[in-house]
Amino acid sequence: MATVSFCIKMMIMFHLHFSVVNACRNDERSYLLDFKGGLDDFSGRLSSWKQFNCCQWEGVLCDHQSGHVVSLDLKNRNYVFLTRVIHPSLFNLQYLQYLDLSGNQFTGTTISPQFAKLQRLTFLGLARAGFGGEIPKELGNITTLRHMDLSTTKETKLESRRFAEWIRNLRSLEYLDMSLVNLSMASEDWGNALSGLSGLREIHLSDCGLSGTIPSLLNLTRLSHLHLHLNSFTFPVPTWFQNVSSLVSLDLSSCGLKGSISSDFLHRSSMSNIQLSLNSYLGGVIPHSFANFSTLQTLALSWNNFTGDLPPFGSASGIVFPLWSIDLSHNNLKGGIPSSFGRLSSLQHLDLSYNQLHGLIPLFWDQLSALSELHLENNQLFGTFPHTISKLVRLEKLFLSSNNLNGSISDSLLENLPNLKELDFSGNRFAVDISLSWIPQLAQLEYLGLRSCNLHGEIPGFLSTQYSLQNVDLSENHIVGNIPTWLWDLPDLQVLNLSHNRLEGSLPPVISMLQNPTIDLHNNSLHGSIPDFTPYYLDMSENRFNGSIPRSICSGYSMIFLDLSKNVLTDLIPTGLGTCISLKILNLAQNSLQGEIPEELGNLALLEILNLSQNKLQGSIPSSTANCANLHLFDIGNNRIQGKIPVWIGELSELRILSLAFNEFQGSFPPELLTLGNLQILDLSHNNLSGPIPQSFRKLTAMVDQSQSGEIEMTDPEQYTYGAGPILRLTSIYQVTVWIKGRATLYPKIISAFKLIDLSHNKLSGNLPEEIGDLKGLIALNISSNSLRGKIPESLGGMAHLESLDLSQNMLSGIIPGELVSLTFLSVLNLSYNHLSGLIPQGKQFITFEADSYLGNPNLRGPPLENKTVGSVSGGRGSQVQSNSTGVRGTDTDADELDRWWAVAVGLCFGVGFASVIAVLCFHLKWSYRCFALLDSFIL
Repeated sequence: MATVSFCIKMMIMFHLHFSVVNACRNDERSYLLDFKGGLDDFSGRLSSWKQFNCCQWEGVLCDHQSGHVVSLDLKNRNYVFLTRVIHPSLFNLQYLQYLDLSGNQFTGTTISPQFAKLQRLTFLGLARAGFGGEIPKELGNITTLRHMDLSTTKETKLESRRFAEWIRNLRSLEYLDMSLVNLSMASEDWGNALSGLSGLREIHLSDCGLSGTIPSLLNLTRLSHLHLHLNSFTFPVPTWFQNVSSLVSLDLSSCGLKGSISSDFLHRSSMSNIQLSLNSYLGGVIPHSFANFSTLQTLALSWNNFTGDLPPFGSASGIVFPLWSIDLSHNNLKGGIPSSFGRLSSLQHLDLSYNQLHGLIPLFWDQLSALSELHLENNQLFGTFPHTISKLVRLEKLFLSSNNLNGSISDSLLENLPNLKELDFSGNRFAVDISLSWIPQLAQLEYLGLRSCNLHGEIPGFLSTQYSLQNVDLSENHIVGNIPTWLWDLPDLQVLNLSHNRLEGSLPPVISMLQNPTIDLHNNSLHGSIPDFTPYYLDMSENRFNGSIPRSICSGYSMIFLDLSKNVLTDLIPTGLGTCISLKILNLAQNSLQGEIPEELGNLALLEILNLSQNKLQGSIPSSTANCANLHLFDIGNNRIQGKIPVWIGELSELRILSLAFNEFQGSFPPELLTLGNLQILDLSHNNLSGPIPQSFRKLTAMVDQSQSGEIEMTDPEQYTYGAGPILRLTSIYQVTVWIKGRATLYPKIISAFKLIDLSHNKLSGNLPEEIGDLKGLIALNISSNSLRGKIPESLGGMAHLESLDLSQNMLSGIIPGELVSLTFLSVLNLSYNHLSGLIPQGKQFITFEADSYLGNPNLRGPPLENKTVGSVSGGRGSQVQSNSTGVRGTDTDADELDRWWAVAVGLCFGVGFASVIAVLCFHLKWSYRCFALLDSFIL
């Protein structure tokens, strides 16, 4: 007690001495008050700046002998901001050594050159304080600086064009952070400038727009941290790293690195943290030297292109491995998981997901008692679930989805993992066997993924006790019955996916989940009305919901996805949808909606998908739709829309798919549609369009392009994520139904190779434009059932990828161009019921087409029409009856007899002629050469 009392007395005496000696100087007190006057202190953080002694103010520290202010720490902590401007009086504090204004909001202001007046500064913190513009070169005059943090955000647009010029003067600098400062215009000499600062220990220049090579910093013998991630170096990993023995932490993730990693990369290093993720051209084999590195604690090589087997981490004997995090996910690694991993007793985080690992999951998990996260999803692992995983009592995240695992998952397994927060067994062959009466102790479960786990019966009742649940995926199972009301009452539930089950019944009239939830119930047998709530993402397609779309469904203003297609909804499209200003996907197809398309949909400026097809909509396309400039898919086919096709559609430059088919459009084909350079599908079929087809097809550049790979770039809902995994396995909303190869085909996801034009069943007239042959990427062209005249353009022979060509039921004349024979991908050809004449071309794909391709052209001849009754297809336009030479229809017997004699005559003539030709060719060599050369010219 005496010792404690003595200490207390000494503290009191020190405090009294400090209070007397450490008195505030009047001039510096005045400077601080002027500085305060330029600030907005809404939180009252500077409320203590009223007392006489400024050395006792919040954030102010004075020298206890001289009384000068030596430290001003006003860093934003706990979201307590200071805003507005910095008064110049701050720069009169000549004895200031420490200044930290980080995290405040001096938005719209620049860093003053007057900071250079603070010549005693050793610490300058202006990180993320809202400063913008050019960093003044005068900062290079503060030669006493040891710590400088000017890191910022992209929104503030802070930059330094003369970085290399002024940074080289800070000879005392030990810590530098200018992350997110734009240095793209700075000299490439930045590396040489830094290499002259021999005292540097930490360099943080992440996302600074740096490019070229990573310069050698071998002169920095004290360098411990080098973080350059999110730049664009696009060169191999430099070899000089292996000689920097002081380096502890290296982050070159997302830097465009290429090539491979040298086997002696860690030769002299003592690194504990290596981050090389997100370099898609960085590959080869992961050096096995990483496996036995005695100082390594974290290793991140994810999202690269590494191949080969996993390094045998932990294989060296006599070493206690400090590794606590390994992330090798999203590569092309193969082989099994080495048993040596079991020696990594400090391991807390292991992520081997999204590779090609195969084999059994090892049984060493009970040796990794510290493990809290295990990610093995999306591999090719097989066998039963290792029972040793259930002994990892610290495990918080377990992801085994999308493998080939089997066996039974019981409630006893989950019971032994009391700290589990996220669990995903989806996409395996597990049989989940959980007792309906089980009451688990998993009070913290936040994410549960049991997609495609062969679940039967009703929704598992144990979920009713999981009050922390935020994300539940039970899709693609065999769940039956109603959705229990307690599921909607879980207080933290944000994401719910019950799609592809056998659920029945109706939903509550009002759902009181957290604001803006994500819900996917598509492909069930739910019925009744759509509830009154405001989701962020809602997919109720492929059910039996009826009635109206709730007018309040968008009152939250933040919905991005709404799919109510394939139900039996009636009534009007509510005008309230126009308030969903964040909406990107709107799919109401295949219902019984009536009335007109609301003008208010034109408010949805972010809309990418608008599908209202297969309803009973009337009226015209509202002009306000022109405001939806981001539309990729616009499908209002199979309705009763009237009027002319608006010319402003040609201004929707992002449009990939346009379907106005099966409506009542009139007037001409707007030439403005042919300016849509991104268009891949144009379907105007089954309308009343008239007049000529426009000429300028060359502007349809996506159809001119012959590239045949890659998907259409749209917002992909499967990329919306929550936590460690996808929030949903979502229905494909880019699907489109088109008529191709003679039948209606549903394409669930349009790829860039799919390019189609369908103008069939209209009243188009005039000639078929020669320019249409410029669409060399087209795979299907249908202009049947119109009133086209003239010849078939020879340019069609250059459409090398064409698979289906239908020009039937027009008034085309002339010969079939021989150039069409070169269409080697053509599998469907229909030229029937025109006025074509001459010989049918032969060779290549044309030998596969039947007579149906040419029926109704009386003046066509040659195979395959010789033995086919012209017009034999009943009901076709221009059908007619075969007549004999007298004009009187003969009997079947007469015809058969005539056919037999005709066959004999033809056979004799053919035999004699063929024998004669063979004889001549055998005995006259020169003629044989000429004959075969002529045949080659016809065939080729």
